[in-house]
Amino acid sequence: MDTTRHRIGIEVATVYLADQSEPRERRFVFAYTITIRNEGPVPAQLMTRHWIITDADGRVQEVRGDGVVGEQPRLAPGQGFRYSSGAVIETPVG
Repeated sequence: MDTTRHRIGIEVATVYLADQSEPRERRFVFAYTITIRNEGPVPAQLMTRHWIITDADGRVQEVRGDGVVGEQPRLAPGQGFRYSSGAVIETPVG
């Protein structure tokens, strides 16, 4: 029986993009950078993702798919992978 456990750390940093947002139309654009780090003792590979983005009014957007930004990175112990993307929500915070 394999008792190896994967430990994956996720950090998210967001930035509001005022120049792409239109508050009067309830369009608030954010960029986000996600760092995924293999904190465990064995290699790991990111196969799929599932992010839940919720605005201040409780509206939910789900992002699902294979890998991230067209990649399925393999991470050795201690290795990380960073990528950036964006989201449009209807409130100034989320």
